[in-house]
Amino acid sequence: MIARWRRLAGVLVGTGFRAAPWTGVACLVMSLLAAGASVTYTIGFRVMIDGAIAGKAGRIALGAALVAGLFTLSWVLALISATEGSLLTDRTSLALGVRIARLAATLPTLEHFERPELLARLEQLTSNRRTLGGAPRQLIGLAGQTARAVAIVALLATVYPPVLVVPLLAIAPALSDRVAGRVQQRAETALAGDRRLLDELFALVTSATEARELRTYGITAALAARHGELAERVRGRTVRAALMSAACEGAGWVVFAAGVVAAIVVLVLRAAHGHVTPGQVVMAVSLIRRAQTQISRSTDTVSTFNTSLAAARQLLWLEDHERALRPPASRRTSPPERLRSGIVFDGLQFAYPGSDEIVLGPLSLELPAGRTIALVGHNGAGKTTLVKLLSGMYRPTAGRVLIDGVDLIELSVEDWRGRLTAAFQDFVRFQLRLRESVGVGDLAHLENPDAVRAALARAGSDGLETKLPEGLETPVGNRYTAGHELSGGQWQRLALARGLMRETPLLVALDEPTASLDPPTEAALFARYADAARALAAAHGTITLLVSHRFSTVRAADLIVVLEHGRVVESGSHEQLIADGGAYAELFALQARAYA
Repeated sequence: MIARWRRLAGVLVGTGFRAAPWTGVACLVMSLLAAGASVTYTIGFRVMIDGAIAGKAGRIALGAALVAGLFTLSWVLALISATEGSLLTDRTSLALGVRIARLAATLPTLEHFERPELLARLEQLTSNRRTLGGAPRQLIGLAGQTARAVAIVALLATVYPPVLVVPLLAIAPALSDRVAGRVQQRAETALAGDRRLLDELFALVTSATEARELRTYGITAALAARHGELAERVRGRTVRAALMSAACEGAGWVVFAAGVVAAIVVLVLRAAHGHVTPGQVVMAVSLIRRAQTQISRSTDTVSTFNTSLAAARQLLWLEDHERALRPPASRRTSPPERLRSGIVFDGLQFAYPGSDEIVLGPLSLELPAGRTIALVGHNGAGKTTLVKLLSGMYRPTAGRVLIDGVDLIELSVEDWRGRLTAAFQDFVRFQLRLRESVGVGDLAHLENPDAVRAALARAGSDGLETKLPEGLETPVGNRYTAGHELSGGQWQRLALARGLMRETPLLVALDEPTASLDPPTEAALFARYADAARALAAAHGTITLLVSHRFSTVRAADLIVVLEHGRVVESGSHEQLIADGGAYAELFALQARAYA
């Protein structure tokens, strides 16, 4: 527990003071001085009024000077502290943004993006990043408010100690505010999924990418109506939570207000009987009024800080999640320079995290080094899942993936991914310069136009550069004013070229990378790449893994693996599988007739 709170303090306090140490110290000092001045100026009221009643001009002048000087000082320090506090928040938010982005981007698996409950936690963290960035300022504010509370109690005690009950009554609004905060937090957690869907629907109906298809099917109005219904449901739940919170907070403030009124009446009666001076009454009433403002600010700050605390816990969860997925450095080994034996799936089973359904396996399979292997099967057979496991996006539920006899879990995931490359059907359209959109496939050669041109040639897009106005430096996509939009097939070729940037991979995974291309173009492309695959196999023992529904392209593979319901039902060469007359032969015949 102590270690947990120490880590939370590191996030809430340490981040800000590491990002802007002198700014943080200056804010703290000025906040404490401003707090003292904002309370002690009320002494001037006491001196000034009692001096006026006694007819002493010197005391009147002294009281006026105290009020003017301390009140002005408190405002000046508060303004400077607020300005510096904004700077502190900005720097802390930037530091946290880098930290969160690094964690989210470098987690070795995709679990936090694909499991709804984990995605909700990540989205809550990112949406509250700015609030979390204000945690140092919130704590400084609480320190100043604590100093004000101590000063108020000390000065009230000099007037009439029983009125100290009034500040104690501040517990009522503080507790009610905490309850209200929990009500709001529960509502936010419950609405996280609906809010995410609301954002998705809004993006869907306002995005240019989906506009053509939505209008073709005439579903824009239906989606807009669904967005409106969901928004109304979210609004209703939010309003109910707000009303409950307001009722809780109102009850607490009623208790405090009753105490304030009672204290004022008591002080006036004591002044009437000569037990306290009029100046003391004015000072006490001013202090009680300050206490009321103080409590209001404190409850607001505490409420905001609770949100920061919740976000800090989410950040620690993300760090713990990352640490749990990454083996100790002492266990990490580097992948081989060349594949000797190949890749073996040893009793592999896999169920997506959060589910007990086995979607892959039990599966034992060998992918020999230097071979081209094709994975075929119906949708949902487990082909893409197998690629995800090979690239370390998930860990097996049971069994092992062996790379030349070494468990993939024991390899450094960064080093392993540095020796593989892939192209996917659901590729990213990087709207950058053409050179960059392809070159990000191998950052070391991003600035090398010859390497980019070679990758484009391997992907059958070597003529694209000459068609664009600025060649490799042409921005692609329509997000830029000078951007050049590409066809679906051209985008897919860029994705394939990006996957072929690396020149010394041990594994090349092509997961339906040519789905948008016509069969003749696809066949020509794979014929061209077959030569490159053979060269890679000879030099590095590279395995080429091809996932495709088109049997005309997979028939040239050295080994064809047929998956059904996550299991291998057949494997062999095209000729062997046709001769066996099994599932592959049946699927091949069906597709051949479709193209006849």
